[in-house]
Amino acid sequence: MAEDLASRSAPTRSPGSVAFADPGGVTSALTWSAPELTAGLAWSALTRTFAAEAAGLRGDHVKLHVNGEPVADPDSWPTTGADAAGPAAWLDRQRTFGADDDRFVYARAVQEHDRTLFRAVVELLAPHLWRLGLPPGHVEVEVFHGAYRNTPGGIHREGCTNLHLVLSGRKSMHFWRGTDWVPAGTTVREDVEPESELPEEYLPDLDRRSVPEHGHVLTATTGGGFFWRSGIWHVGETHEPSVALNIASYTRTLDVGATLLPLWGDRLRGEVPADWLADYRAHVGSTGDDGALLARLSALGMRPAPPEGPGTTPRTVRRESSAPVLWSPAGPGRLTVAALGQAAEFADGPVPRGWLDAVLTGPPEAHGTPPECGPLARWLCAQRILEALPEPMEAS
Repeated sequence: MAEDLASRSAPTRSPGSVAFADPGGVTSALTWSAPELTAGLAWSALTRTFAAEAAGLRGDHVKLHVNGEPVADPDSWPTTGADAAGPAAWLDRQRTFGADDDRFVYARAVQEHDRTLFRAVVELLAPHLWRLGLPPGHVEVEVFHGAYRNTPGGIHREGCTNLHLVLSGRKSMHFWRGTDWVPAGTTVREDVEPESELPEEYLPDLDRRSVPEHGHVLTATTGGGFFWRSGIWHVGETHEPSVALNIASYTRTLDVGATLLPLWGDRLRGEVPADWLADYRAHVGSTGDDGALLARLSALGMRPAPPEGPGTTPRTVRRESSAPVLWSPAGPGRLTVAALGQAAEFADGPVPRGWLDAVLTGPPEAHGTPPECGPLARWLCAQRILEALPEPMEAS
């Protein structure tokens, strides 16, 4: 008897979960689970970002500090040899660390350099957008690594909401709200976020230990973390070497009550209503076409790492990822489809729409590919939304 491999059902890769201790709060402890989001994956993404900056392909994406001070200008970072393998190797070769030395390695926008990490973050975050809302600014993923008493720069606040996931180690986040707690005469250093020049404020000379009664502290270990909204003063502290991933969603303001756009329904998927898409365009200030706007929405506001590339047209497919797939009419007989930061046009009609609905919303089972859906199936496989299944083995 032939063994029909394609008929086997298999669960979609787990998107993970996030549970907030205080769902309505401006700060909250949280627990999370996402099998693919590991300290090793975060470190790999950080290393790739370091390499891109060292090669001059990115600027102001990586910070290396010892005892709160930057250790070198990025122009001096190696682009070849053993040190090019990553920031930790380079730091180790620059100095001998003492037991009391603070060591801090940071990279931003790491999702641009690792497709697996980018996809895992989209899968983890998308189910919570009905509650969190969509920011008007960009979204990026940051990695924090090291052992330090305080985040370099000290107590600070930015115009972004944050979902901070501890991947390894143990760390605390200290929080303060408002400004009436800041002692008179305290130096306030104003800065801007590198990408959009959004406002940031730092209190570099204020010791957090002098104002604990005005704030509160949350502590997390692996599988825990923190959430806080825009404009909340904070500073991190590790209790042992730690790796953490932060998802920063920029609101373009330091106001804790920044406007976030709610979804049109209870989840981000399927056909996007035209009136809601117009509201989203105004919300983010987009001047691109609908395809670019849908691509941005499918990436949750992030700039994605590129997909691996096109493959062959599969005869049988099964859903591989829970990341949102979105679509919108693109004119007579055409449909714009977006997933994981990419968008393309395909034939529209009852067959493509019915096939999309069956493949994406039903159980993760094998589905044949109708002739009208061949290009769409190939594209969704290239995005790793679907996987191509092997052909059944014929009896010999």
